[in-house]
Amino acid sequence: MTTTYEIHAESVRALRLEGLSFSKIAAAVGLSKTQCRRIAARLAGTDAARTGTGIDQSIERIASKPQKKSSRPSADDIRERIATDELTVPFSNWLGNGWVRDSGEPQEVYETDESGEQVLVGMKVDPGVLWPDDWTGPKTVDDIYVHPNVPAPRRSRKRGFILTMAQALTPAHGPFVLNLHALAAALGDYEIVIGGATYGKNLFTEKRRRDLLEVAPWSSMIGNLVTRSRRHLADGVQACFEMNMRPTKSNPLTGLNGYIRGVTSIFAHPRRAIVSVPRPQFNEPVTMWTTGACTAPNYVTQEAGLKGLERHTIGAVIVEIDSEDRVFIRNVDADPETGNFHDLDLVVSSGSVYTLDDAIRISDGYVDRPFLGIPCTHRAGIHPPYARAMWGFGGNPEGDRPLIDLVRAKGQAFNDLFDGQAINHHEDKNPLALYRRHAEGKQYVEPEIDQAARFLSETARPFCKNYITYSNHDDFLQRWLQRPSTEVSVENSKLWHLANYEMRAAIDRGEKFDVFGWVLRRSNPSADFELVNADVALRVYGTFYNFHGDVGANGARGSTAGLAKLGVKISKAHDHGLAWADDCISMGNLIYRADYAKGPTSWVGAWHLGHSDGNRQVGLLVGDKYRA
Repeated sequence: MTTTYEIHAESVRALRLEGLSFSKIAAAVGLSKTQCRRIAARLAGTDAARTGTGIDQSIERIASKPQKKSSRPSADDIRERIATDELTVPFSNWLGNGWVRDSGEPQEVYETDESGEQVLVGMKVDPGVLWPDDWTGPKTVDDIYVHPNVPAPRRSRKRGFILTMAQALTPAHGPFVLNLHALAAALGDYEIVIGGATYGKNLFTEKRRRDLLEVAPWSSMIGNLVTRSRRHLADGVQACFEMNMRPTKSNPLTGLNGYIRGVTSIFAHPRRAIVSVPRPQFNEPVTMWTTGACTAPNYVTQEAGLKGLERHTIGAVIVEIDSEDRVFIRNVDADPETGNFHDLDLVVSSGSVYTLDDAIRISDGYVDRPFLGIPCTHRAGIHPPYARAMWGFGGNPEGDRPLIDLVRAKGQAFNDLFDGQAINHHEDKNPLALYRRHAEGKQYVEPEIDQAARFLSETARPFCKNYITYSNHDDFLQRWLQRPSTEVSVENSKLWHLANYEMRAAIDRGEKFDVFGWVLRRSNPSADFELVNADVALRVYGTFYNFHGDVGANGARGSTAGLAKLGVKISKAHDHGLAWADDCISMGNLIYRADYAKGPTSWVGAWHLGHSDGNRQVGLLVGDKYRA
């Protein structure tokens, strides 16, 4: 009787004699490869014992592996396949959606085979450059243009850098790169430095048996500018381009405070972010910035990648050092479709640099004056150099024009215009603070109101409309009116009674009454301003300036991160720090320090512009200057 083993053994013997592999034999007879190998080995031993002369030739044929054919494609096959393969490389999420990729011919890659011959094994392609499919502008740096009306580079500038980021295996954003070179020339041959970053997309893309197509890490348009090393730019500022950060990281600057060791640092990352780092009061402000990118977005279409795509910023950071080695930093963010951007009073478009005046004239209304967001002002405690930089208040900034006059801002919105030292409820229960207030002559509320009201006129311009964003310090007056009369100081009682009378009269008329607006107009009837708050919208170029930042959602305490969750562009103040989280910006402050601020601080003197293209620009105030 024939056993099951004998049936399988005969099948294995016959199929091995035909030269089939164990995988095919296993599929044919319904066994595993291991079982087939064991049967073949047993057959070899049985036949050897039967002949007594070792393994005969038939069994040797069964036991040996068939010789594999070479899997290396021929040179003709490689050249034929490369054109099709290149089209399947995921260069950018934009490719084909109104964008075209421009690159040179692929370079042939050779290897030396066993016989010493050079054999074509693949092709190496340039990631190339992405251009809008209707692009008619220049395509080389040789064609950049600086309009004759653009002022000559400022003599007070010692050197400057333009910092941005490039993602490996990704095309450059052609218009933006040209615009960066044009701006660098206009500012005085600033050095362009690009931080390189990699992104492991291969984990999410289809794997090939043998990839004949090799993509160069950087586009040839920017390859000579890319670095993966840390750059010391000046005392107290560094470009940490050795840090390879995931482009999809949602909070790119989180956890880096200890890494930078108290030095202002710029990181290569496509998501715009800024953070003020706590530092001792006696040290200069420390900030962290991300650069934005000069490459097109190139993300996987999964959750992290889609979020990264939404926040991909075509932009850069400008670092300037003046003749006194003071460091000034600001961002520039571009229109992702055109690569055009604003930098203070300059407009950069299609590889050309124009003054804001010329750009307005030739754009037929498309370009307009920026809006000036004013951080926490606290008129009674304002830092005089900052006031000079912003408005020329008390004298123009050193060798420059005030920011408001440089850009001829169409409007400005003040935060915490009033300080409220005389009625600060935080000090009411502190007898020493009350005594100091009287000893310094700061117990009178009306002089401080007069000072704030005059400031509106002193900083006004005929071309600029004034707004006041109702803030927590402005609200000190409202809280003061709610105190019992017995808790109101004698020197301030007349105003307290008068303001309370006006409020009650407004209630009788069925009208809303804003005591802060009332006291300002009472003090300075010529002051022209509009008062807005969290429930009265002030939206300019897509950004809301009516949020001070002290109140969050559902009555919670306000914060930059909390307001960022609203999903709309907001420029606010309140916390005195400079920060950028998604669509929400905290604009810093205009006071250097205050008596109540003890210990380490993250306060930063800063300025803010909202440009007519919808992008926003912030920068550091150093002394009485906003630029080198």
